[in-house]
Amino acid sequence: MTLPRLSAALLSAVFAAGAHPVWAAEDVAAKVAAVENGLRPPVSFEGDKPWSLAERMRHYGVPGVTLTVVNNGSIAWTRTYGLADREAGIPMTASTLLLAGSVSKPVAAYGALSMVQTGELSLQQPVNARLKSWQIPANEFTDKVPVTLAHLLSHTGGLTVHGFNGYTAGTPFPDTVAILNGAPPANSAPVRVDQLPGSAWRYSGGGYTVAQLLMADVARQSFPVLMQQRVLGPLGMVDSSFSNPLPAALLPRAAAGVLPDGSALTGKRNTYPEMAAAGLWTTSQDLARFVIEIQQALKGQSPRVSAALAQDMLTPRLGSGYGLGLGMPDFDGQKYFAHGGWDEGFCTMLIGSQTSGQGVVVMINANQPALMSELQQAVAFAYGWPGVKAHAALSTSAQALASAPGRYRVNGEQVAVVTRDGNRLQLGFAGLPSSELVTIGANRYLQREQPRERSFELGTDGAQALLLHGPEGKTERLPRLRDGERLPRELLLAGEYEPALKAYQALRDARDDAGKESYLNEVGMNLVTQRQLETGLAVLKINTALYPNAANTWDSLGAAYLAQGNKALARESYQHALRIDPVFPSAKEALLRLAE
Repeated sequence: MTLPRLSAALLSAVFAAGAHPVWAAEDVAAKVAAVENGLRPPVSFEGDKPWSLAERMRHYGVPGVTLTVVNNGSIAWTRTYGLADREAGIPMTASTLLLAGSVSKPVAAYGALSMVQTGELSLQQPVNARLKSWQIPANEFTDKVPVTLAHLLSHTGGLTVHGFNGYTAGTPFPDTVAILNGAPPANSAPVRVDQLPGSAWRYSGGGYTVAQLLMADVARQSFPVLMQQRVLGPLGMVDSSFSNPLPAALLPRAAAGVLPDGSALTGKRNTYPEMAAAGLWTTSQDLARFVIEIQQALKGQSPRVSAALAQDMLTPRLGSGYGLGLGMPDFDGQKYFAHGGWDEGFCTMLIGSQTSGQGVVVMINANQPALMSELQQAVAFAYGWPGVKAHAALSTSAQALASAPGRYRVNGEQVAVVTRDGNRLQLGFAGLPSSELVTIGANRYLQREQPRERSFELGTDGAQALLLHGPEGKTERLPRLRDGERLPRELLLAGEYEPALKAYQALRDARDDAGKESYLNEVGMNLVTQRQLETGLAVLKINTALYPNAANTWDSLGAAYLAQGNKALARESYQHALRIDPVFPSAKEALLRLAE
């Protein structure tokens, strides 16, 4: 399916509708123009030609954009572009409400820290000691290490459920306890602890839903009212609400979402009762006020959260680069804080400097996060953010051109492929597009899409490896594969299904992570989201063959068939999931939608 494109005339009209004459100063106008015509990939090189916002909105099929720039610790300007509701032709405005997705988490975490500040909560106290409406079920892991609020906010509590899909407008949705128990009408699995708290970082929207209940139980208030009193109201976030579903009086101001394939979201916007994890309705201006609040708190200038707590919020846990509700990107040694968000039909990006009083918030009513990254880069270059720069592209050495090409093992099933294209190197992963591996120094390389450096090394055995340099100094070493050695993903891509199935079975039997149901499900669904439908379907078929009694594998296969437009096979897969688990929520919901 091709993405819908806005006509040039319509795009020009809605761009004009999004202008705000109150910002008439020449310096602001120049900055706005620099941003609108300066979109770049995550990594820029000297001489690269930037894009315009208008052309990138057309490229991604994004109906509407709102962004607010923070400079010198205050809001510099807000601009809106395009349509809040593509089907109705309603322009995006500064007061249009959009779902923040997982950017709800840092706002919720800040509310929790405000309760720590007043002594109502403790970061280190076991949360079961304060939960009244529900308890984290005890098991061998919680008996050894109880889950704390610090665990919940930092994704280190060993809790399950990565994220949530929301509920189609007008359909039943669960309360918080039902979500945590995975009970109907919840469409997500029960939230449980399945690894030792404090032992590893793993993103968990389920953990934030526990925090949501904890805060409400302790304050004896509904979560939306609590957050209004503790964070939204005091920060002047007058156009924000954790109420989900959105009250009827506010619906005329709410944007309508667009899915990754360019289709309109059924019902315009989903309901997210998992409010702390994904349910904040807000504007880019209000989230910019939150960015400024974090910056003020770091300087000891907030009455709500102390500088010590703010610094703790920005202290990474377990080498993850993630603290208490926020990630900490580093641009050439300069520290920032950030979070991204994805709800069905909506994406959000928030980033601020820890030191310079600069930042930006971008919100769009489409699932195309790459556009937000490009806009962030435009703002960073226009305002000269610390650590953000264009790199000098150097010539790749003859030695590297000769020795680097090859296949490198990512894990038990996937490979990274380095190829030569004239005097350049290309790097990609099997079945996915590759991009230029640009030389920036002796054995130092970057890709435009990825700010983490790459390099090569010879091991003690003389074999070459590809090194992927990550956050917190972590380096992933990918050993070079021998000629003729093929991994399962390569077999699958070559159409050799039976050999691929046997290879994946071997990984499963060896308890290799790349053979686990959860891994294969995530890989398959990510491929489907990226519109790599054939490969995604193949991976998900493998998963049903390896785990035929898991309802989730068949449910995901149904979603992949539906993305392909094959309703008959989607229906069969969902029905198979329900034969295994008659109350499996997402399969039931999907079948109801198919029956409409």
